[in-house]
Amino acid sequence: MTEKMNGISRKDFLKGAAVGIAGIATMGLVGCSKETAAPTESISWDQETDIVIVGLGGAGAAAAWQAGTAGADVIALELAKQAGGSTNICGGLINIGGGNALQKAAGFEDSVDNYYKYMVKALGLGADEEQIRVFVEKSPEMYTWLTETIGVEFKPGYNPRWPEPVNIDAGLTCTGDEFSNDYADVSIPIPRTGWVEGEGIPEGALTGRKNGSGFFQPLLRAVNAIPKIKILYETAGEELVFDHDAQRVIGVKAKQGEKAITIKARKAVILTAGGFALNKDMMKNYCPAYYGIPGLGTRGDNGVGIKMGQAVGADTRNMHCAYTTLSAASYFSQTSGAGGPLSQGVLVSQFGTRFIAEDHYYSYTPDYMLQNHYRAKYSPSYAIIDSKILADIPEASREKFTALIKAEASSIKELAKALGTPEGALENTLDFYNVGAAEGKDVVFNKQKKYITPITKAPFYAVEVKPSAAVFTTGGLRINTDAQVISAKSGNPIAGLYSAGRNASNVMGQQYGGSGVSVATCYVFGRIAGQKAAEETAWS
Repeated sequence: MTEKMNGISRKDFLKGAAVGIAGIATMGLVGCSKETAAPTESISWDQETDIVIVGLGGAGAAAAWQAGTAGADVIALELAKQAGGSTNICGGLINIGGGNALQKAAGFEDSVDNYYKYMVKALGLGADEEQIRVFVEKSPEMYTWLTETIGVEFKPGYNPRWPEPVNIDAGLTCTGDEFSNDYADVSIPIPRTGWVEGEGIPEGALTGRKNGSGFFQPLLRAVNAIPKIKILYETAGEELVFDHDAQRVIGVKAKQGEKAITIKARKAVILTAGGFALNKDMMKNYCPAYYGIPGLGTRGDNGVGIKMGQAVGADTRNMHCAYTTLSAASYFSQTSGAGGPLSQGVLVSQFGTRFIAEDHYYSYTPDYMLQNHYRAKYSPSYAIIDSKILADIPEASREKFTALIKAEASSIKELAKALGTPEGALENTLDFYNVGAAEGKDVVFNKQKKYITPITKAPFYAVEVKPSAAVFTTGGLRINTDAQVISAKSGNPIAGLYSAGRNASNVMGQQYGGSGVSVATCYVFGRIAGQKAAEETAWS
């Protein structure tokens, strides 16, 4: 960095070591003091607005729409040539509950309280119950906003759980653990995942015709229709400008190609730049259990937005938490619906012992495998099935499935020998399981009865199961229920700074809870950030 850049001296910005992230330098806070900061009036601004938004994915677009609708002038910075981020390329799933029209039309009666009880337990250790309460209370409103204001279409119908036939056209499915017996003590099982048709198949889309463009592109059109919103594409947010006298964020330093620009934010900056799954150093430092699994997202998921917040003293939460799935997830589930034919088997570690109910949501299982202290014994694990269960695998995917089979044998003892499990362990596991299964019971892990069947018909198979080649992070900047970023030093909001989406840590804890939770939090907390930022009093 030169002494003088675009008329702004180094003293105008926080001092610290530059952290290289995907070619973008982010400045740290270390060593900065009030005495070294230059007066605000000495800064030469290239542009100014009420609100600067860094990152125009789902959270950024929701924030921009809300702020622009509220009358604020907005400049949104987007690293890529087009908006969307991970939201645009995801599988078209969004978690919506509390009793919306889509649920009611499919014959399901939900409530905010029922939704809340499920989410508190399903999101696991480290989940923020205050934020969960806000999230679930806003969910019915979010559905109405998406369908009636933004123009997102959820087709009627329900995609049922296995073994009922797949309904690919349905707008409602169940991707989480709602029907797991582990949650029967707190909530009534209700499907809560909206499923949209994509507007074509975007480059990098994770799925086919059902993808996130179906609920992002209508939002982007709504954003583009608001004259007060200006989008700067191929513009990377780099640093926050912090006024030490006023103790607040007052702008953003960014890069357009090789050109450095500074943008004054009269009211606030909203960080919505994504997570850090594509930043290997951050994954190794913060999320070691998931380190080495290829990142799921776009190049914007490089952690820059989190680093920007940290540089002005922001606290973080749950930086060790992430989402991934299983290599055999599509057989533990039905197309975008939890529960599938492989859930009838037993999942064992390399010790030959069960460790989880096999009908859990397919992100819950790899979380257990990766975060267990004996990772080497849980990755890979093995799904043990017999010829009856193999016959339930759809014929269209049978060839692909057989490639996952690690061993085949005429007896469990021979299968154990092929896998190298401790002598007698796998045999005892199956003997014990089969006794209960003959009575329709899983006395250890309480699997749903529909997935309980004795594993007795030779030949027997061991299917290799391990965390898949995709991970995204769920930890980030600590925010409150108004989406304000919290100071690590004071525990109070940092004036003029908001965050949402994967840039922030909101409702999620040790577990993910169900496909589409991430997108839903982007929209709920993105809108909150936009509204609250628009309500700020301009500092100048």
